[in-house]
Parts: sequence; C-alpha cells; structure tokens
Amino acid sequence: MAPSPKGSPACPPAPPPPPPRASLPRRGVAAVRRDPPPSRPPPRTPDPPPHGPPHGLLPRSPGARTMRPTPWTVRPVPTVWLDATTGQGVTDSGARVTPRLTGRRKRPTLVDLLDTAHNLSAERIMLTGKLPTAEPGRPHWLIAETPSWTSPGHWLGSPPTGRFTHDVTGRHLEVRTAAEWFPVEGLTPDQARQAWVTTTEAVKGVEDMELLKSPAATGAQLWARSLPRTLDPEPLPDDVAELLHRTSGQHRIEHLTTGPAACGCGACRPLVDLGATPRGGFAYVDGRFMYASLCRELGSGPVTRLTAAQGQELLETDPYARARYRVRFTVPEWWDHVGVLPVAHETVDAGWHYPNVPGASAETWADGVEAKIAHDNGWDVQVLEGLRFTRGRLLDTWADRLKRARERLAGHAELDPVVRSAAVAAVRGILIQGIGAFASRGRETTRVVWSAREVPPEAASTVVRHGEAFVYRLPSRQPGGQAAALYRPELAAQVWARGRARVLECPAALPHRPGAPRPVVGALQVDPAQLLAVNGDAIYTTAVPAWSLPTAHGGGDDGAVGRMRLQGWLGSVKLPATAAERNALRGKAEAAGIAEALAAAGAPQAGPEQERARA
Repeated sequence: MAPSPKGSPACPPAPPPPPPRASLPRRGVAAVRRDPPPSRPPPRTPDPPPHGPPHGLLPRSPGARTMRPTPWTVRPVPTVWLDATTGQGVTDSGARVTPRLTGRRKRPTLVDLLDTAHNLSAERIMLTGKLPTAEPGRPHWLIAETPSWTSPGHWLGSPPTGRFTHDVTGRHLEVRTAAEWFPVEGLTPDQARQAWVTTTEAVKGVEDMELLKSPAATGAQLWARSLPRTLDPEPLPDDVAELLHRTSGQHRIEHLTTGPAACGCGACRPLVDLGATPRGGFAYVDGRFMYASLCRELGSGPVTRLTAAQGQELLETDPYARARYRVRFTVPEWWDHVGVLPVAHETVDAGWHYPNVPGASAETWADGVEAKIAHDNGWDVQVLEGLRFTRGRLLDTWADRLKRARERLAGHAELDPVVRSAAVAAVRGILIQGIGAFASRGRETTRVVWSAREVPPEAASTVVRHGEAFVYRLPSRQPGGQAAALYRPELAAQVWARGRARVLECPAALPHRPGAPRPVVGALQVDPAQLLAVNGDAIYTTAVPAWSLPTAHGGGDDGAVGRMRLQGWLGSVKLPATAAERNALRGKAEAAGIAEALAAAGAPQAGPEQERARA
C-alpha cells in the first residue's frame, strides 16, 4: 500500500451498524447485540456445599440475578481479501479483484482499496501480506487522506482496525488484517479466504454458527451457545471481580539467561550463564492446544471468603478445591530452579516475575493449583486469606467443541497444508482470545487529534505521535448489559493459573506402575542449567527432553490434547540473550522439525502422518 500525503481528523464515535440484509452473501458475520436490562450488583453469598453440585449446576444465592449470556444475532459481512502491497485479491466467491488506481501510481493507496471494496459492495477489507509500518513519529497508514471517506474512529492498537464511512452513500467499511485470524507468514489473499471458509466449516461442524469479526468475539458467541440450558452462572460480587482483575496475571513469560532480558529485581536469578555457555542446542517444546485441556470444572459464584486458618486448612486437606489464596512464601535455601509463584512488579507495566533466589520472600495472590505445586516442592507457603469458588462446568462443553473443531482440521489430509495450518491457528486463536475476553472490560478506544492541547490530561501518558497526528487511548467503561454477562474474570484467571502450573508439571503418557500416579514432565523436570526460557505453554532448552518425544520413540507424547511435545530442534546455535533472538530461533527450530532429534535418539525419522500428529 503506497503512503498517502496526509491524514484526516478523527470524528465522533461510530454510529451503530445497519440492520441485517437478507440478500447478502454468506461470508463472515457482524454481531448485533441484544442486551438484557441493566441489573443491580448481587448480595453477599453464603457458603457453598463442600462438594460442588452435580451435573454442573451451581446453587444460587438468595436474590442473585440471572446472568446467562444471550447469543448474538449475526448477519453475513461481504468481504474482499486484498494484498496490502499490490491491492490484488479475491472476493468471497473467489473472483479475482484488481484495484482501480488513481493517478499514475503503480501501488494502491488506502483510498484506492476503499474505493475498490466500495464498488464491490463489500463492508470489510481483509488485508494480507506486508503492512505498512506504524512506527511512533511517522504517519500511521490508517491516518491517511481518503477523499470521499470519513473516519468515525479507528483502533490503532494491535491488530489495527480501520473504520470508514462513505460521504455520499453512507456505507460503512472496516479495514482489518487477516493476521488477526491467521498468523501464518506469506498467506495470499486466496489462501486467507480458503482458511476462513475452512475454519467456518470446522466451527459449524460442532455448532451451527458463523465466525464473528474477531476470534475473541467468536469464542464468546460459541460459549453463549454452549452453556447447558440448566446452567445459569451466578456473577461474582463486584469486589471479588475487581480483586481478580487486579491480582491475576496471564501466561508466564520469563527469559532465564544472563543478559539484557534477565530480571533485575534481586529476587530472581538466571539459570543459564551465557558467558560460560555461549553456544548450545535449542529445543522448542510446547503444549498441544493446551488451554483446551485446562477448562474442566472451573469455579465460579457463589464465592466464600476464607480466613487465614480456613485457607491453610483447605490448601492442605483439599488442594484441588477451586480456590485462590493470598499467601506469604519463602523460597527454600536449597532451591536451584525456576520460581513457582507469580509476583507483580511494583511498576504495573513491568508485568510479573517469579522469585527463585533462596531465602527470597514475597506476598502474592495465587491460584490453588500454583500454591499446591509450591507446597509440594517444599516451599514455605503461609495462607493469609482466601476465596473459595463453587465448582461447575461452565467451559467444559465449550472447550470440547473447540477440541473437536481442531481435530476436524488436523485430520483433513486433503487440505493445502498452508490453509490447514492457518485454520488450526484460527481455532487456537478462538480458544486463547476467547478465554482472554472473559477478563476483558471492553477494549480501549483510540482517538486522533491534531494538537497536543486536545489530549485530555488523564490520557497524556498514552500519547503516541504519528506524523502530525497525536493518538491517545481512553480506558474502557465498566461492562454492562450483554458485556456484563460475558465478563467472567474467574474463568480466565483459573485457566491462566492452570496454564502456569501445567508448564511446570504436566501429565505425560510415560510408563508407570498400575495404581501409581501418572508421571509429570515440564519445566521443573528439566535440568535448570539447560532451561533457557518459559513462554506461555512453551519451554526452551539446550537439550532435547526425552519425555517430549512421541511415545513410539520412548517419550511421553501420545498425541493427546494438553501433552507437551517437541516442536523443533537446532543442533548448535548461539544461545539467545533476548526474547527477539529466542523467537527467531524458535521459527528456525520449528521449520527444521524434529527429525534430527529423533535420529539422535536412535529413532526413525517422522513421516507426514507423524508430522500431522505432532501438530
């Protein structure tokens, strides 16, 4: 996409979408929300029964309000799929699209793409290929001169969304990126269109619904349609929801080598000294569709507050209770591995760290699964207070349907491998972003002004300069109506906590005696001197963990969802000192595959069937 000479000012908030049109083609969807009437906060709740109610039913507190989410009514959105550089692309039906260029340019500008889509009666552009950079200080590609078009306001975060209204016809047009759905490099417009159709068919195979505008919205819609009819989840009290929102981190991100990425808090120490070991192997191990295996029988309202004594007793006598504790912990003097419990940095933007220096102490809120791992590994964990949730089955059906959708794609051998990989990634995005949406109070909004004086004082810290434009962010409002029914921070907090725990200790299909506990694998079963980093459900090591190999080759990966499996191996490389270097090696390792690791283990090389199973 060629740059345009200058930008146009932002306008008031976008008008509501037009009503559904019955004659539109069946590709993509827009959502029309039907909000229930506003409701009052629930009263304090009594103690739940010691063992959760049967069949996923949750007991209701006296006077508790109904908060079942209502599925959206959706309509198709006509879409054109265009290459951001050339403007070439396809329509929903696969018909070829060539942009009409104004002037003598060889590459289209943004307005050329808008006019091309408008002439085709499209309401959405999905861009593929290399997008123009949006570096601070330089003009943003969405803030451009667009004659005959007015912007009611863009989202300039990541992924960006451009919103435009035609000055004459009044038609609305969104500009989005295919990478929001399909994070696969080199995807052509037609491959992206095929991946959309394939993902839609996979989702329709488990629930008769279309894809919505984003993976997160699609995940929310699937959840609203997957809740058992007998289940009416009680929302959390406002103070508990706020506590969870403030004290719950997401997945674990920790680089464990010396260098610029090392945590400098004094309570964390790196495990790999790059000065002593500058080179080594690079193994990339992650969990297969991990979050889908962590959604079983989560806790929700009613909630019981626990004293220190009650919390300590619950942790020690029922460690699998759906609970969350504020704890004071101390790292054992003999500890030489990664930290176990997450602690928020003093600066919010700095995120979370995991103290592992012997003798280090801290206070933090932790899920019961994390407190159990620390307790089982000899850490001193003192409960200061707690929250006990009521066990239910709020996400069980939802997760099972996503598993089945993914299985349909993974077993579709006739598909173009690129299209299949893109569609599998889209289902993974629905899972991960759908879980994240449970903790969302609504997305921030971005505003564009042309003078620093127009920036509200409370937004001054968020300002980013793009050419002559000043872009600032405004926080989202407290969710209400349908958004309030979808706001379930307890679900996201538990899945994230289970993910942090599972990357440390993960069940594996390794041989074990009948009646004995299933062996566990993960970061805590890796030699600490070989552990380079933890990122979400992935670990990076300097040697191949034997348990990460397929069971046919002596490892613990039997192909089940949630298993940790080897994704790639590089024999000898310069070890990464930063996350960027690590990510580059991850891409190379994934491209190299596991054949060399299998050969080193004395196993035959993996064929196409084994590669599909590994995915």
